[in-house]
Amino acid sequence: MLVSGEGTNLQALIDACRAPDYGAAVVAVGADRDSINGLARAERAGLGVFTVRLADYPGRQEWDQALTSACAAYEPDLVVLAGFMKLVGKSFLDAFGGRCLNTHPALLPSFPGTHGVRDALAHG
Repeated sequence: MLVSGEGTNLQALIDACRAPDYGAAVVAVGADRDSINGLARAERAGLGVFTVRLADYPGRQEWDQALTSACAAYEPDLVVLAGFMKLVGKSFLDAFGGRCLNTHPALLPSFPGTHGVRDALAHG
């Protein structure tokens, strides 16, 4: 699972996974920023965590490859982008296309950003 902030969607999944019949488990949580509440939630739940910051790479392609490798190391069946605020690129989609779920609320291209649903409803 990838997060960029508070980790409320992550917490909902952590809580759901506690039910024995849920059928899924969060295996690790990655982020694009250090010291965020989402990573703290994951650590409290005993999950593996990792951070792949864009600023640590010469460009987006190199960052995307590093993010892909970091996620692949956990061998996930599904990668959930739960409020992950960076666009993933070709390397990531080549590795996880068809196994990636994005919960970001944008409704592109008409309603971008974090308030896409609110903006769409206001538009009618």
